[in-house]
Amino acid sequence: MLSSMTGFGQGESVTSSKRYVCELQSVNHRYLDTRVRLPKRLSALELQVLKSLQGRFARGRFDVTVREELTGEQSCKLVLNRPLAYAYLDAAKTLQSELGLTGEVTLELLLSRTDLFVSEEEQPETADADWPVVRTALEGAMNAVTEMRREEGKALETALLGHLELVETTLAAIAARAPDVVQSYKGRLELRLQRLLEGKPVDPGRLEQEVAILAERSDITEETTRVTSHLHQFRDLIQQQGPHGRRMEFLLQEMQREANTIGAKANDAKTSHDVITLKSILEQLREQVQNVE
Repeated sequence: MLSSMTGFGQGESVTSSKRYVCELQSVNHRYLDTRVRLPKRLSALELQVLKSLQGRFARGRFDVTVREELTGEQSCKLVLNRPLAYAYLDAAKTLQSELGLTGEVTLELLLSRTDLFVSEEEQPETADADWPVVRTALEGAMNAVTEMRREEGKALETALLGHLELVETTLAAIAARAPDVVQSYKGRLELRLQRLLEGKPVDPGRLEQEVAILAERSDITEETTRVTSHLHQFRDLIQQQGPHGRRMEFLLQEMQREANTIGAKANDAKTSHDVITLKSILEQLREQVQNVE
């Protein structure tokens, strides 16, 4: 079964004093690319968040946002960063002396520096203790994203199978027309030779030799056989579990290459038109596969 790379999910976890909300959004990307936004106090958990995502997903660009909210009435104790406060004070006095400025470094000036104070609960060293509840919220979001990506994958599967049928139909039309192309060429060549010979009989042996050369040059049996094999492999991947996007991209690349060869061998307008149609369908498949994990 296929999985899309597009999804959104939200999870939450609540303790006696806090509520953690995790929002996870994914879009298509060639590899696994993750951007994590955490509260400053929880920044040390970024690596653990990344490992959790790597354990669940193979491809996609993920945006992870974690919010931390206090619940109920809480007593809050502020912790003063004393070394930083003294550093601010010394720096202000030094600057005042060097520039010859008047005035005083007041308490109000120091209190305007919000980084001097942090609540006791917001100290970074407490982040690891909160990882279990953050992980619960993250897992809830990942489960929701996984479910949405699977639903999107079902729609992708239907679209891909429809386009594969169009490829087969178009390819069959090209292959069926190949013998008629050779016979049409034979008729045109014979008429041209008769005109050049001013009505004299055409050498049948020479005519058949020229027709045989064209038939060999325009033979597309190998190309159609390879495309058919790639189509079977593509269908098998759709039915299998696991991330198959890159493998599908490779198969489509090979099918496009075979279509180009068939187009180069085309010897009439109808076949050339069908080859253009075939390549267009393959391009539509490629666009859809870009969103398959």
